[in-house]
Amino acid sequence: MTRSQRATALFLLASINAFGFIDRVMIALVAEKIKAEFLVSDFEIGLLGGTAFAVVNALASVPIARMAERFSRAYVTAGFLLMASGFTALAGATFSYFQLFICRLGMAAGNAATEAPPHSMISDMYPKEKRASAISIFMLGVPIAALFGSFLGGAIAESFGWRNTFVFFGIGGAVISLLCFVFLKEPERGASDSDTAEKLPTMQVVRILLSSSSLRFLVIGVSMISLGSFGVNTFLPAFFSRDYGLNAGEAGLIFGLISGIGSLVGTLLGGYASEWLARRDERWLLGFPAIGLLLGAPLFVLGLVSGSLYVAIPVMLAGSFAFYTAMGPAIATLHGSFTARSRATGSAIFLLIIHLLGQGLGPPLVGLVSDTASALMYVGENFAAECAGAAAQVQGSACASASAEGLRYAIAIFAMFFVGAGILLYLAAQAAWKSRRQASAA
Repeated sequence: MTRSQRATALFLLASINAFGFIDRVMIALVAEKIKAEFLVSDFEIGLLGGTAFAVVNALASVPIARMAERFSRAYVTAGFLLMASGFTALAGATFSYFQLFICRLGMAAGNAATEAPPHSMISDMYPKEKRASAISIFMLGVPIAALFGSFLGGAIAESFGWRNTFVFFGIGGAVISLLCFVFLKEPERGASDSDTAEKLPTMQVVRILLSSSSLRFLVIGVSMISLGSFGVNTFLPAFFSRDYGLNAGEAGLIFGLISGIGSLVGTLLGGYASEWLARRDERWLLGFPAIGLLLGAPLFVLGLVSGSLYVAIPVMLAGSFAFYTAMGPAIATLHGSFTARSRATGSAIFLLIIHLLGQGLGPPLVGLVSDTASALMYVGENFAAECAGAAAQVQGSACASASAEGLRYAIAIFAMFFVGAGILLYLAAQAAWKSRRQASAA
């Protein structure tokens, strides 16, 4: 591929990743309005935003990755994005929780192609020493989507209704998928590697993941990051609405600023700084994001409990920088263990685990903790019955106060999962270093 073809491909793949991220967090942007209309709990919002999406997405990722190992990854990715976008737009025509749940399943199946096949393409476009930074540029789709998509999604929901948020992003995703069919070039498999090995069977890829102590620590660590980030992000806009009385557009803007700027800086810092430090000591590739996670989690919680919007935004933003540093180095580390024709499957299994645990469990568990804590803090008799739907959104009421405090407590608990993730990434870096030293000595 020429330099311009690589740049075009990376831009389009980052755009695909952006719409993939928007599909994942769409419910967070309109959660309060869905709660008010369909009279559902935080736990049910968590199921809709997390489990409904994650289970289908995770189970579909491996078959789609195997398809990408055999056919054009560019066409497979574009085709499934088009499918996801169709279901996203269709969600705008739903009139019940069940109908919206079904559309989420369709969005999840199509979205399963927006990560693993692009990861494989990027590793064929760039040599090993440049993959962490290249994948981090691909990951910039997330902060761009968080920064602009969250504000747009919240603003559209506030001005035109939450259903039009789904329609808008569904049409946008369809346009990107059509551009990919025309302009996204398929890189030659193995072009950036010297190996010519054939693709590995799925079970052999699983055995490689399980047999390496470094990869085991990596998978568990990134799963904890996923558990914390999906649990927190699904309810962060709702937290700002409940705690500070903001409307959907204002809450979406603040959520976009924190997650968007945080992921923008964190993703670039994680890719380039880790890669630069790893030239001196390979342990820094995972060690740098590990240190960031250990420092960032307490900062985020400090902002969360500050009680002041002017304190919360900058302090939570500072903590958020660290939460997004790990994915580029993690995928680069992962791909170093697989052949060129097995990386899509390796990424798919890796993503299956972290999304199934993170998005599948994070949002409903945060919702369950929020509902439980809110009920305990409620001064009335029956929180679930008396505070259903819009009743918990009346500012100054006992329902609103209990709902806000319960959600704050739940988010704080799950933000601390990043501390455990930092420890595990440090252990992964140490295990990989020891393994390579033993291999060199032998």
